[in-house]
Amino acid sequence: MSKGKNSKVLLGSGLLLAATSSLCCIMPLLVIIGGAGGTVAAFSWAAPLRPYLLGATLLVLGFAFYQAYKPRPKDACGCVDEGKKNWLQSKAFLWMITGVSVLLSTFPYYAKYLQPQTPGKNMAVSNPTSLQQVVLHIQGMSCEACEGHVNNVLAQKKGVRQVNTSYAKGISVVTFDSIQISFQQLATAVERETGYKVIP
Repeated sequence: MSKGKNSKVLLGSGLLLAATSSLCCIMPLLVIIGGAGGTVAAFSWAAPLRPYLLGATLLVLGFAFYQAYKPRPKDACGCVDEGKKNWLQSKAFLWMITGVSVLLSTFPYYAKYLQPQTPGKNMAVSNPTSLQQVVLHIQGMSCEACEGHVNNVLAQKKGVRQVNTSYAKGISVVTFDSIQISFQQLATAVERETGYKVIP
């Protein structure tokens, strides 16, 4: 394999691994933007593999840096043979790919700031006794970005007054008007629009 092809494969692998490691968090944001609903569940397989994918990303990029910065052999005159490199084989491109990989790998930590914020609803309750609070036990959330996705889906439903989700506990506390929406409708909304499973 030529050196140019080897470099492209390493950089492509690094980007692919970084993107895959955060796929479970990137997809919900794209779903919110695109409105594609339950397609998120198709990418939940990536969440448990995240530490391994991040490690593989580091190894691949580390090897690419080694290849780029290792001492070059000298020719007969004692000069370093640089050879002609194109943009895809340059150190600048390697640093750019590394930056994109870092952004993709750290996406779960800043994704919550990119999700649209749903303002609290101050609607009048038709009957004060119809206001209820339930705890939805949600399976499949893997990071803080999942909280925002669930909050966004539930807050858009008519009758929902307040939503507070914790991925660490695997729950979502929802205050809602039971005349306008039922517990079952809330659970169905979470399952259909996020791909997570609501446990009874």
